[in-house]
Amino acid sequence: MQNKEQFFAEGKKLPICANIGCNNDINVRDWKNYSFRHQCSNCINRLQNGEPPRVGVTFLKKNYCENRDSRLGFICPVNQDFDAPNNVLHGDHKDGNHENNTPENLQTLCSVCHAIKGKQSGDFNSASKGRKLS
Repeated sequence: MQNKEQFFAEGKKLPICANIGCNNDINVRDWKNYSFRHQCSNCINRLQNGEPPRVGVTFLKKNYCENRDSRLGFICPVNQDFDAPNNVLHGDHKDGNHENNTPENLQTLCSVCHAIKGKQSGDFNSASKGRKLS
């Protein structure tokens, strides 16, 4: 928990949930590597359980892989007619910075496209890119 204590001792604050209208702090996946999710626990649980968002909140996560337009430089290998379960679709920070929860920096990718993007960009090689805070 040293990283957590240091984070707050430096006067830093957790980012706010990326969903429109939600002002809760995001969920921290791992303090060791500062792995932050882009949503709060309440929004995550509602999505995973197939529940609608709270009144006044709009989920940003799509129900399809946004790389179906080949935005990552390759065609999504998942059949676009496939009704993917929520856990197969990931929220991705385009710039790799898990603190940047602006809607413009977030996209929904299937697990295959997310893995390819992470490998190509180096996001998944270590905790140094996108997971460590400056």
